[in-house]
Amino acid sequence: MPTIHRIGGSSIRINVPDHRPAHVHVVLADRRDALVMLDTLAVVSRTVQAREIADALAWIATHRDACRQLFEECNP
Repeated sequence: MPTIHRIGGSSIRINVPDHRPAHVHVVLADRRDALVMLDTLAVVSRTVQAREIADALAWIATHRDACRQLFEECNP
């Protein structure tokens, strides 16, 4: 799972291989994990709330196209 960015105590990662639709994983220091869908920026997690990863969501929104391109390269 390549880490594409670190922000605070969180890592933004892409799993290889992974399922569609295109998304990234935000992994917190305590190992809780949230999927962030690149089309909508929706947070999918049973244990992580969007407010906990607000900085990561802002970074993903700014770099969404690069994240999508990397997801496609890693998951053809």
